[in-house]
Amino acid sequence: MILLDCGNSTLKSQLRDAGRLRTSFATSYDGDWTGRLSRWMRELDAKHCYLASVLDTERQALLEACLQERFDAAVTRFVSQARDGGVINAYTQPERLGDDRWVALIGALDMAIGDCIVIDAGSAITLDLLRSDGQHLGGAILPGVNTSPERFRQIFSYIDFDDPAVAGGDEPGCSTEAAIQIDYPHRSLDRLRDLVTNWKQRLDHNAGILLAGGDAPRVQAELEHPSRIVPDLVFRGIYRLATI
Repeated sequence: MILLDCGNSTLKSQLRDAGRLRTSFATSYDGDWTGRLSRWMRELDAKHCYLASVLDTERQALLEACLQERFDAAVTRFVSQARDGGVINAYTQPERLGDDRWVALIGALDMAIGDCIVIDAGSAITLDLLRSDGQHLGGAILPGVNTSPERFRQIFSYIDFDDPAVAGGDEPGCSTEAAIQIDYPHRSLDRLRDLVTNWKQRLDHNAGILLAGGDAPRVQAELEHPSRIVPDLVFRGIYRLATI
């Protein structure tokens, strides 16, 4: 099977056979990115594609056309649900939790021992709290390490940043607006460290921290708590959903 993690800036793919990683591929969305993906998939012995995506409508349509040509109808896209894979979504509108965050939570539950904090550090940094019983407690969305506030607003162009819920509050957000953390005077990593320190108290005292995303090493170096980098956390969640 082929697994796709379609993020804001990079599309990553894996070929797995009987659970084992055989080969992988990654591309930015510049130029003929669907052509590059198509050429990578062409010679692979895979009969089904499973994916999670946060692409905008235009890019998603290009991706779907590419996958339709290769797999016909054998494509499954996982989207956020109220409950799946043992995880219970805390969002009041479950479908609005980012699909990448959702599958990362499912991957985290499948591998974590006890409660955990899940951080995905890419062009946006997301933080989610997850109890060992699968209950999601909400989270936060911050600009990435190298993402300006202007670029952050572009990524989340569907958000009304004048919404009163976008206030950079101290409670874990259970909607996209309430999760946005942008109204503060210092850098994202300082805010992230404060949130981890404060919100960790809502979990078991030995709650772990799982890190994913391209800037995970930078985040790990700045946190004041032990953490583990799991580069394929989203893929773990996709694979879990594909095989249950």
